[in-house]
Amino acid sequence: MSDTTRTDAGSNWVPWRVAPDSGFEVDDPSGRGSVEMVQVDDRHFVVRNAFRHSDRAVMKDLFALLARNGMGESEARRAIDDARTFVPSEDNPTDLASIPRFMRWFEDPYGRHTLAAILHDELITDSANSGSLRSDALADRFFREMMRTSGVPWLKRWIMWSAVALRTRWVAGGLRRLSLVVWLALSVVGITTFVGSLGALVFGWPWPVSQPVWTLVAALALIVVAAPLWGRQWMAGLIAAVGALWLVPAGAVAGLAGIVYLVLESVARALRLR
Repeated sequence: MSDTTRTDAGSNWVPWRVAPDSGFEVDDPSGRGSVEMVQVDDRHFVVRNAFRHSDRAVMKDLFALLARNGMGESEARRAIDDARTFVPSEDNPTDLASIPRFMRWFEDPYGRHTLAAILHDELITDSANSGSLRSDALADRFFREMMRTSGVPWLKRWIMWSAVALRTRWVAGGLRRLSLVVWLALSVVGITTFVGSLGALVFGWPWPVSQPVWTLVAALALIVVAAPLWGRQWMAGLIAAVGALWLVPAGAVAGLAGIVYLVLESVARALRLR
């Protein structure tokens, strides 16, 4: 794959200073490798300079997958060039990574994943599979690989990939959405059974089965059995279910704390505290 892009003329590409070995390059005249952003409201930023991802192994993998999907060589090269390059636009602000507030104890909207998240958002449009790569699932995979080269730890990047893959399967509709609903139901049963069985074994919680160890094993097996409902993205289903065992309870506690905070703020406004 060539490293030239449509933004090369008059550009000064230097490694991204946050993760110089990530494959990300920033068009920065100062040579510092900084990405300049301007906050435009309470959630959104406008990115001022271009950046691109240039890891050769990732680009080669993308090219092979596009060819497997039936895309011609020249079209695939143009698609990859578009997919890996961010061009600034005043009318296209970003919220960086779309992390719900109650999950920000796990990950912030910004970090080593920032540029990967911005590029991924550019590849996901209102219509399914209509981005530069013509495949939302492939865009999700590209997101995961960009996080890998940026140094995002294994479990964190696979959980974040699972989250975007879940969105992709839901938007696709049809059998994919139906399989996701079935997976969700099975996962809820498996997770609930796992928590109840573990509580019975460790803390002596009341449990309708005399041998909770067997329901614990069955719960873990159910999580594994449900994963193939994601098709070729079965690993996302497995990671999502396993991650939910500890992410959901912690997120619920954080969400409850957030609700309490909002209530207290409402009281403060009602009392006109200054």
